[in-house]
Amino acid sequence: MIIRTILIVAGISIASSCSVSSSRYAAEPSVNPASIVQINRHLEIPSRKARVYIQNGVETTLRNIDKFSTYCSVLMQNVHSRGEPLLTVSPGRFEIIKVRKSNDSLYFPGSFFISRGWTDDFPRVVIFEVEMRLKSAEQPGVRALFCAKHATVYGPLFPTRLYPTLAEIRIALGDAIEIETP
Repeated sequence: MIIRTILIVAGISIASSCSVSSSRYAAEPSVNPASIVQINRHLEIPSRKARVYIQNGVETTLRNIDKFSTYCSVLMQNVHSRGEPLLTVSPGRFEIIKVRKSNDSLYFPGSFFISRGWTDDFPRVVIFEVEMRLKSAEQPGVRALFCAKHATVYGPLFPTRLYPTLAEIRIALGDAIEIETP
């Protein structure tokens, strides 16, 4: 009975420590969910895409972004279909109804070690992302505003300060989009 209790306690301890260290949404949001997003100019979604990218207040393509600096994108509900008019986002106000942070790892070429669990000492690129779900009665096709940046991380744990801050998000958006906090 004592051994069984010890094994149960050890199993719970291991499971809870694993969930804390690898949590996808462990950090507090950078933006308050009661905030307002004000889009100040027309944004055109590229052909056969569902989002437009902005960095330093300028519309750009994913290929031209400095991924190690904060960049943002406006995501539509639908993808532009060939032969249809391009999707656009008109100037307007959007409520932020939900904010969450996530991270995703991009491993370096030594991915042989990943399958063997030997990744603690190998650097990897992690995408730190803040997702703001948007709501507007005038433009229901606009789904979310994402702001992200990449960072090189060593070891299994990483500091949460690597997520884009509100100040960094505002710099990335420039005068194209403003975030009004309560």
